[in-house]
Amino acid sequence: MALGTLSSLGFASGVLTQETIDKLKKAEEAGRIDPYKKKIEENAAKQKDLTEIKTKLLAFQTAVSSLGDATAFAARKVSSSIKDNPAASLSADAGVALQSMKVNVTQLAEKDVYQSKALATDSGVINANLNGEAKLTFFQNGKEYTVTIDKTTTYRDLADKITTASDGNIVAKIINTGEKPDGYRLSLSSKETGEENAISFYPGSKETTTQNGVSKTEYKENEEAKKIFTNLGWELNTSTSLKPEDVEKNKTGYGIKDQANHLKKAQNAEFTMDGIKMIRPSNTITDLAVGLTLTLNKTGEVNFEVQQDTEAITKAMEDLVNAYNDLVANLNASTDFNTETGTKGTLQGVSEVNSIRSTLISALFDSVPVEGVVKDKNGNDMKTTVMLSMQDFGLKISESGNLSFIKSDFEKKMKEDISFAEGFFAGITKYKDIDHAGQTVETKDKDKIKEEEFGLGDFKIVFNYETYDLSKTKDGKRFKPTGNSVQEKMQSLVDHINSLGIDGLSVKLEEVKQSGVDGFKIKFHSENGSDFAIEGKEDLLKQFGLSATKITAQPIEGKGIFAQLKSTLEGMTGKNGSITKYDDGLTKDTEALNKSKDSTQEMINKRFETMQMQFLQYEVILNRLNTQLNTISNMINAANQNNN
Repeated sequence: MALGTLSSLGFASGVLTQETIDKLKKAEEAGRIDPYKKKIEENAAKQKDLTEIKTKLLAFQTAVSSLGDATAFAARKVSSSIKDNPAASLSADAGVALQSMKVNVTQLAEKDVYQSKALATDSGVINANLNGEAKLTFFQNGKEYTVTIDKTTTYRDLADKITTASDGNIVAKIINTGEKPDGYRLSLSSKETGEENAISFYPGSKETTTQNGVSKTEYKENEEAKKIFTNLGWELNTSTSLKPEDVEKNKTGYGIKDQANHLKKAQNAEFTMDGIKMIRPSNTITDLAVGLTLTLNKTGEVNFEVQQDTEAITKAMEDLVNAYNDLVANLNASTDFNTETGTKGTLQGVSEVNSIRSTLISALFDSVPVEGVVKDKNGNDMKTTVMLSMQDFGLKISESGNLSFIKSDFEKKMKEDISFAEGFFAGITKYKDIDHAGQTVETKDKDKIKEEEFGLGDFKIVFNYETYDLSKTKDGKRFKPTGNSVQEKMQSLVDHINSLGIDGLSVKLEEVKQSGVDGFKIKFHSENGSDFAIEGKEDLLKQFGLSATKITAQPIEGKGIFAQLKSTLEGMTGKNGSITKYDDGLTKDTEALNKSKDSTQEMINKRFETMQMQFLQYEVILNRLNTQLNTISNMINAANQNNN
């Protein structure tokens, strides 16, 4: 029962009062409960400061992780000799080889653009007198697109038909030029740049005729279709007639006579890179090397240099210094002891906390042996091992224990040899193996792989920053897969790839027999970690169970200075770290103290409840004795009066 107040206490004695019990109880609580409360409050204060320290350690650990990550050393930046409006611009992905190049742009890639003659309206009918239908065919990039015109077809209808038939590869639209009186024109534009996207015209279509029971399909011209082209301002240049078989073979139609309506002629980009002539269908070139994108802007020259981008590492170093100094400020506040006042920090004397500074400084300024390559006095590469520490990279420590970072020293050291810096910071010596397997080509699909010569660019492998075109064999002849079975044809491709001597890349054919599937697949393997890519025509790659693929080499974390420091921090803040264990110990200690405090309080409460009841019983007895005393006193007083 809860200890309450009994108003009758002290009524008889004036001594055994509720106030006396309360004072006794408070005195006992002060001696037995208050020490628990004080210890619990001390633990709470320790855990509060410990949480602050753990937060600061986490910020420090983030900077450490950034510096120990090899990807920071893979960052690249491109320096250009011309800053404003250069002839070309270059971007480089992480990991691209450091290099320089000179680009001279002599011609930009262009789209093919035509315009019709001026039209009075966009909704006018093309030929209201047309009997039946006329078919117009447009050729582009080896494909044909045929549209049908009748006497109700408007100019806007024709634009829609061309765009739809070509699946947007030829963009046709009606443009309001604002000219008077005829302010509309029909425009045709290739979706993409390059000579292969040139548009040509054919006044007719492919037709099937039957003669003597024999069907024949061939291209046939139509006079009405010619008139429609002429009325649009696109009079066809038919000085040299096209034979149906030539149209079928070349998939090319006529050009137009009036070049004034041929606004732009489809053309490839032409440029030189370090003096080597290059031709591409687009002004955005991505196949120079894996991770490089060259964008042509105008004719002219520009020099590029792909450099190590140390900005992220410099920022991480600055963050490291700031995070450490912030941590030290917290450590000083929580572990300090003032000899004059006798006051001390909440964590003063805690070895797990007091050792943080010395442990981190020891790890930060440890000297590490790093292997690399230097030039001897004759300019030859020579493997050697050097001892490096953070002092070599601009990190200093003051007498007060704070860190400082000298950026100029850091940048100077980074420029000496980035491989030494990478080995010191991250300790990366190798990359994960690259393994890539194509899909299984089933044995029953023996006709799937066509014995046709590979065209230029149909199948390319990019490895170790070099591009290998599989269109030709090592001796310069056109390659085509040969054999009487899927296995033989695929093996001929595998042998062809291996014959090119791609250093570090091996290719093999693997037989597959599982789940009712019987076939073969091609497997690529590399142990030197270079980026790997497969490029080419989708249909051709698919024949061999392959598709366009790009795999970036993944570094294996080494044991550089920051990898070691990361491990040191894990020993403090990890699941089984010293700080984590100390924090857990405080939590358990607080739980035990609260449990002991509660049980002691309960014992005190029960004891004083018992004392209260005992005092009450004493009061009852004293009341009775007092009553009896009063009765006796009254009897004595009465007897004395009678005697007088």
